[in-house]
Amino acid sequence: MNILYLLILLIITGSSIINSIKWGRFAQREHYLPGSVTRFYFRWVRTTFINKFLFFISLILFVISLWLYFVPIFVIILTLLTPLGISFNTRTGDVNITERLQRVNYLYYLFIVLISVVSYLTGYGYIFALLANMFSFFIYDQCLKILQSYEKNISKVYVNDASIKLNSNSLPVVGITGSYSKTTTKNVLKQILEQKNNTFVTPESYNNRLGIARAINENFNQDHDVVLIEMGTYANGEIREICSWVRPHIAVITGIAPVHLERMKTLENILDAKSEIVELAGSVVINGDDELLLNEARLWTNQKQVFDCSTTSNEAAVYVEHENDKHDIYIAGEYVTSVNGPKLLQLSISLSVGVLLALDLNINEYFSNLESLDKTEHRQNIIKSDYGHSIIDNSFNSNPMAIDFSLATLSQLGNEKSKRYLITPGLIELGSDQFSINYAFANEASIVVDEAIIVGYTNKRSLISGFEDNNIPSNWYPNRDEAVAFLNSIVESDDIVLFENDLPDHYP
Repeated sequence: MNILYLLILLIITGSSIINSIKWGRFAQREHYLPGSVTRFYFRWVRTTFINKFLFFISLILFVISLWLYFVPIFVIILTLLTPLGISFNTRTGDVNITERLQRVNYLYYLFIVLISVVSYLTGYGYIFALLANMFSFFIYDQCLKILQSYEKNISKVYVNDASIKLNSNSLPVVGITGSYSKTTTKNVLKQILEQKNNTFVTPESYNNRLGIARAINENFNQDHDVVLIEMGTYANGEIREICSWVRPHIAVITGIAPVHLERMKTLENILDAKSEIVELAGSVVINGDDELLLNEARLWTNQKQVFDCSTTSNEAAVYVEHENDKHDIYIAGEYVTSVNGPKLLQLSISLSVGVLLALDLNINEYFSNLESLDKTEHRQNIIKSDYGHSIIDNSFNSNPMAIDFSLATLSQLGNEKSKRYLITPGLIELGSDQFSINYAFANEASIVVDEAIIVGYTNKRSLISGFEDNNIPSNWYPNRDEAVAFLNSIVESDDIVLFENDLPDHYP
């Protein structure tokens, strides 16, 4: 091999190492799930014609490079620049250079270098290295897979410390899960319990195994007398593993919806995954308006105390009726008390009262000095912009169940001069229902909004189709920054803007 081939080999190797910056961001934001980097890479490739075309061109150039030694340079340029839309700089939040991310990167570097060495020693020149460069996202995924068991094992000490700390006292532990309203329910319950109790609550984004353990190790202390833990899941078995050491006394399931349907395939699989929280609990508090949960609850009633909490039926164990920002609370059909708060909190208040019943607490005592309850940040909060117009901020964790509340709020605000705008990338992780649900979202929004601003490629076709079919003008921008810049150029002080959902920048 001459010096030129060796130089090309070194350049290819360096380029593959640089690509780890992109793949590490994918991996961290997808909780280091093996396969997530490849999945998101091809999601970007499928999104636009130009990305499909450039991927196809790179394959052709690879074949040509078997004969022309200078062609790999063009392949390297393509792999560094594509998929178009993904840059090496972050837009929606920095990547945390954690020890785990460093371990994945070091293993990835090792594989890339080894492939280059093998390519050199076997006399194939740069061919193997170039192939690794083109599919470096796949190699990064294999590193995640190799390290998965190791990462779980080394974190056991951290989880065990949290378990010992949490279970050193006999405190009531409430576990909260569901497809939607987990954080809102947790925060509403916290506001109620803190009228009389020192309540430990996991922070908003700390709802997986290591996040919960970290929150307990850093913030739980002996002065706490009740514990609220939010639990999320991407797959069957995750909540069961968390419950094995958290050991919730009361399990709360807010509802089952097609969130994460892309990963879990069916609503029944989602129900099974969420229901793992019930296995060790003595009492179960459920959304009594969810037929899937009600049917499943029949299996639990012989062994556990089940409280069905409703916003529609006064025959439920707990019923909360909302009118004019006042929530009337009924237990077994009997009026108990009232509390002020937006309609968005109706279900969460009902579930929270169910938890108070499960804890055998006096409802009136906890609500006697509680005049109103507040919403969680970025969940339909209404703020004034620097331009004077009103903003409804529902940018965090939007789901199909929250859309009605958002659109109702949008329709109620403003005056005859107001123009109503919607800025949204649509809803995600809905599997085969992705197009139809977002099309239905656009149809429903068309009743309220005067103009839509669509962000990103993920749901571009479905949203534009829905708005066009209802003669609602829509504008499309590749990212939120450009969409907001356009909005600010046309918005007036009387206007109302709904921000429904936001996507991290590893999404198309």
